[in-house]
Amino acid sequence: MSDDFIKRLKVSALVLLSLSVAAYVYQYGRSVNLTNQNSFTVVGEANTEVATDIATFTASVVTEGGNNVADIQKQNAEKMNTINAFLKEQGVDKKDLKTSQYALSPRYTYPNCADRSACPPPSISGYTLTQTLTIKVRDLEKLGNILSGITEKGANTVSGIDFVVDDDSDAQQKARAEAIGKAQKKAQEIARAGNFRVGRLISIFEEESGGIQPDFTTGFGGAGEVSSQTKVAPVIEPGVKSGKVRMDLTYEIKN
Repeated sequence: MSDDFIKRLKVSALVLLSLSVAAYVYQYGRSVNLTNQNSFTVVGEANTEVATDIATFTASVVTEGGNNVADIQKQNAEKMNTINAFLKEQGVDKKDLKTSQYALSPRYTYPNCADRSACPPPSISGYTLTQTLTIKVRDLEKLGNILSGITEKGANTVSGIDFVVDDDSDAQQKARAEAIGKAQKKAQEIARAGNFRVGRLISIFEEESGGIQPDFTTGFGGAGEVSSQTKVAPVIEPGVKSGKVRMDLTYEIKN
């Protein structure tokens, strides 16, 4: 057996021994962490329910015309300016109005090429201009009249009604305190059952979930849209924002 082979054998044995020691140390460390886990976690939950007080939706003016783009833009602007003036008369602040779309698209005429060997390309027969305004209404008592009014002023469609809460910090704080109180009570009950004492608070973690649950009867011609023929103000019930606050509290175990 050569000296070189013996050297390689010794190196391999040393590597295997090192890996075995490392694995043992790792497993031992895990066992120590598990056996010395001197804490426990309790969970407390509380529900929140807050009436929504802001509505956001979009209103679009769609104008179709020939190849005179300037004339189409003028017609569209006149209708949108009338809508803006109406909204300001209803108390909607300028900062709550935002143009979210302004799109000019061509319309094509396609020739009938059934009996032709060579077909000419399509030609532009006119243009369609779509301008969309995102509107935020803070006085929900005026919402129904605003929805019907802007269609009378020239809006083709109104859609995407969304209800939110301007400030729910008080409700969140109340639910948070309630959830913590439930968790603390649960910790004491577990400690009595397990024959140990509750030590210091090690960590606290909060989870929040929830969403808007609107309830509205529109009388609209389509799902969530107002047609330009709407004359009667729709009945809108904004609903509430329901949610749940969960507090995870981890305590030290004291004997």
